[in-house]
Amino acid sequence: MPGEYHFGLNTKPERTERIEKLIDYVNSIEPGICLERGRYITQVYKENEYESIVMKRAKSLEKILENMSIYIMPGSLFVGNQASKPRWAPLFPEYEVKWYEEEIINGDPMYPWERPADAFQIENKKESLKEAQEIFNWWKGKTHRQKVYNNLPEEFAIVQDKVSVLNIWDYIQGGVGHFSPGHRWLIKNGLNTVIEIAEEKLESLGFSSSEELKKREFYKSVILSCKAVINFARRYAELARNMARQETDDERRQELLRIAETCEHVPANPARSFYEALQFMYFIHLVVQIEDSGQGISVGRFDQILWDYYKNDLDNEILTRDEALELIENFFVMIYTINKIKSWDCTDYFRGSPMFQNLTIGGQDPVTQDDATNELTYLVLEATANTRLTQPSVTARFHKKSPEEYKLAVAKVIRLGTGFPAVFNDELYIPALINRGYEINDAYDYCIIGCAEAGPAGLLAGRTGGAWLNLPKILELTLYNGKDPLTGIRLRKNKNDKDLSEFISFEELLDVFYDQLDYYLKMEVAFENIIDYTYEQGILEPFSSIAACPETSLERGKTLREGGGKYDFTGQQTIGIANVANSLYAIKKLVFDDKVLTGAQLLHAISTDFSDKTTDPSGPEINKLCESVDKYGNDVDEVDFLARDVLRFVSSELPKYKNTRYKRGPIGCTMHASTTTVSSNVAFGKSVGAMPDGRRKGKPLADGQSPMRGTDVKGPTAAVNSVSKLNNILLSCGSLYNLKFNPKDLRSGPVLKGREELSQAKFAE
Repeated sequence: MPGEYHFGLNTKPERTERIEKLIDYVNSIEPGICLERGRYITQVYKENEYESIVMKRAKSLEKILENMSIYIMPGSLFVGNQASKPRWAPLFPEYEVKWYEEEIINGDPMYPWERPADAFQIENKKESLKEAQEIFNWWKGKTHRQKVYNNLPEEFAIVQDKVSVLNIWDYIQGGVGHFSPGHRWLIKNGLNTVIEIAEEKLESLGFSSSEELKKREFYKSVILSCKAVINFARRYAELARNMARQETDDERRQELLRIAETCEHVPANPARSFYEALQFMYFIHLVVQIEDSGQGISVGRFDQILWDYYKNDLDNEILTRDEALELIENFFVMIYTINKIKSWDCTDYFRGSPMFQNLTIGGQDPVTQDDATNELTYLVLEATANTRLTQPSVTARFHKKSPEEYKLAVAKVIRLGTGFPAVFNDELYIPALINRGYEINDAYDYCIIGCAEAGPAGLLAGRTGGAWLNLPKILELTLYNGKDPLTGIRLRKNKNDKDLSEFISFEELLDVFYDQLDYYLKMEVAFENIIDYTYEQGILEPFSSIAACPETSLERGKTLREGGGKYDFTGQQTIGIANVANSLYAIKKLVFDDKVLTGAQLLHAISTDFSDKTTDPSGPEINKLCESVDKYGNDVDEVDFLARDVLRFVSSELPKYKNTRYKRGPIGCTMHASTTTVSSNVAFGKSVGAMPDGRRKGKPLADGQSPMRGTDVKGPTAAVNSVSKLNNILLSCGSLYNLKFNPKDLRSGPVLKGREELSQAKFAE
């Protein structure tokens, strides 16, 4: 049987009837496109042309939250929806309408509902497409994308759109996101406290300087936004009471009345219980997704933020462990309903509609540095095993003092095959953050934001995500003297004006490669700052600023884009490190050390995709030679150190450059590197020809810091040893290594049903 050796298929989730029905309900609805947000924000921008940017955004949020459709899912104990149906995606026309029109209206290259993957439906096509076209027409020439391209030098656009050295489309056609709200502070204080602080600050300001005038607009926008969110919650309270009047089942009627009471209290006021804290958290999380189209809005250290509420309710017999587990699972379903539509080109880099709504468990106490796992940690693991949804992305922090039962519990959930939880090493991440300038308590309090980026919730602004940097493409350009063999475009010759056929030593090749890499890193930095400058000129988010960094943004009177965070860094993703190391080593070994090939022979072989059989040796024979050379991921120092050195160059150079918030308040304000990939390695691979590592033209590149598929032949320990040589302490924006096993290679072990069994369970011999 196909599932005979598959632990996940053989281990059925344990769900309550409520959770089973909720998951079935959400999964029965195909993802779709919702026009409501696009409709209301367009109305506000038409009617408020001369308002300040930040007030225009606040009024837009108010209009959307007042008028968008709301509903309560059958049986759900929590409320809040991003669009008119679960898993439907709102429109964000202020960012981009070009691809909207091309794909939604004209079907170029295909209609979203005809996509082979990540498809999105649209209801009432004739009427909906007519309204959509009207929305798109109004925004033409006014979008964030248009403004970015107005600021871009021509060669920058070529580097992205034609040569594919880098890709930052996600921030050209969408929002920033990539932060973890200050839930601990917000849940403890409530939005009424935020309003009171903003009103006091506003009262103290005069009109004598441009700085005071800007702050006045900020505080006014914060007050308006927070009141809009409070009223949004009260809409659900009214809906729940109306539904309760018509409900015939007494148990469900009481649940609806409880929802109504909760939404009348939070998020306006501090939460009084675990249940209210969860609903508060979800309202903040949701509204940020409605205001800003960015990804990576992350929950933070869930088991730490909510521990006191859980323990108090448990101690006072307000809540049982099983009830808490069901609430967490219901919360997970709510997170899962949030979605985003991207252009088909951008979808190539983000397959599976990932939202990167990360939730962190485990780790250490930021003050005592003791292990911080608690009962909620295990409840999250159980909820992950029971729901098996693609969101939230659950992260488990490990460190030297992590309990064995916790590590075993994490391993058993990973073994289900969902990819969660991801495991992050405190022993590397905390020093990496301290190395970047974080205070020690804040470094110990990090959560994972987005994919693999670390930072303390409520304190980090900036942008943990950034441009994807295609390292193999830069090496390819180097081998062809700066010329792209696929397009014929040459932006910059090698400094020695040579190609691979003319290099006289491996050291000369490395010198030229690093020079080209430095050139494109500078271009990436400029690209990042042009985009951030454009955000600041056109899109300032008052509510997201308060959510992300409530204390510092309120104190400074600034949005995130203007320096409202305690910490501020701009991240990026470095792609294909294994391909570069393997290719460099193949050239060193075959051309310069063993002299099996000349540079000219190897260059001809890769330029013909190893297909020319007329040469001696032939293209296929050269391909086999390239494949036979030692590869990264097998614990071979010489090739692993090439990967280390290239990655060290990237991660050491980037922090030398500042972002647009430098000297405006936050700590940091530099660029920094990561190796997160998502599916960009597949998309980038299409633009890279055959390489000296033996990879054929157009094939996917390596994933994150992982070895190239099929080239790690000495087992997982050797692969881990290779990854451990990469100076991960320099990758303060995130280290990503995907270690995958074929299910049939893992023998079945005992099925674990609760924490009681976790400490006693042992893996099968």
